[in-house]
Amino acid sequence: MHAPSTPRAWPSCARWGLLAALAACVASAHALGWREQDGIGWACGGIGVEERQALKVMESKASAVLLFVAGTRGTLTADTHLRIVSATDATLGLDIAADGPICVIKLPAGHWKIEARHGQTLRIQDVVLKAQDSAAPRRIQFAFPEESTGSPRASPEESSGVNDWGRVGR
Repeated sequence: MHAPSTPRAWPSCARWGLLAALAACVASAHALGWREQDGIGWACGGIGVEERQALKVMESKASAVLLFVAGTRGTLTADTHLRIVSATDATLGLDIAADGPICVIKLPAGHWKIEARHGQTLRIQDVVLKAQDSAAPRRIQFAFPEESTGSPRASPEESSGVNDWGRVGR
């Protein structure tokens, strides 16, 4: 009998496909991974359901969840420049580009100045975080005028994926 050569080649192709899929998953997780610097932890993202679900899991580490929106309909915005500075120690803080509309942040207890800039619009909020705030993260929304985004209105997926002050997920 003659054995077909295709079944033998298939496992090799399947392995390469599986490895490629695994590499893509690892790259995605790394891009949204929890980062830490000088006692401050954060993860930003929220573009797509999977990222919002991953951020929801990370909320257990957080003292604050930041949400960036624009316009009257609350279009989710990405590429917001975020600067967080301690009111008591100007050397303690974070200066990043948020690569999504949601940032999950772990800050030590204290008084913090949070600046969010999208386009030419700057929003500033002073926040006092207490030690127990990390049990239930404080939800902070930054709203920008629609013209600062240059982006289309919120899609149904965006609208359904974030609710009640940035609670992530469905």
